[in-house]
Amino acid sequence: MQRVIRYGLSILITLSLCGCVSYTETESICKGTEEGILLHIDGSYAGYPHSVLRPAVLQSVACPIGETELQVFHAIAVPPPHMRVSIKRPAGQGRLGSLSVTLFSQGRFVIGERMALTSFSRTQSPSSIKGDINLATVNLWNDLASRITHNKPIIP
Repeated sequence: MQRVIRYGLSILITLSLCGCVSYTETESICKGTEEGILLHIDGSYAGYPHSVLRPAVLQSVACPIGETELQVFHAIAVPPPHMRVSIKRPAGQGRLGSLSVTLFSQGRFVIGERMALTSFSRTQSPSSIKGDINLATVNLWNDLASRITHNKPIIP
């Protein structure tokens, strides 16, 4: 019994501390295209609260707009695909950070983009990463659209 209390308490404390670093919530975006996309945002940005990071991501995610991009999106749109945006930016001046955007459809991985944060984004508040997020999502849709032009399967 004493072992259960000792180890159970240490596991509980560890899990409760881990929950403070990363937070995830689902949003619906790109609603004008089919049923939209379910967006999951997680990660941390230099100690800023998640409530500051979330609006920056929501304002900067690019939706499919080109003819080929929309054609690809319609092929994976039912049920609505899931997009995960994960941001890692450690606290401290000059520390590098990264951004990854991953798209899932029908429970399967479709495509992903990963990039380092630009030097501007690494030194500013979370709102400065809008350009990086937009660039990563635009690249994701362009890369996905190129699969159709090269007669490759949309979902590998």
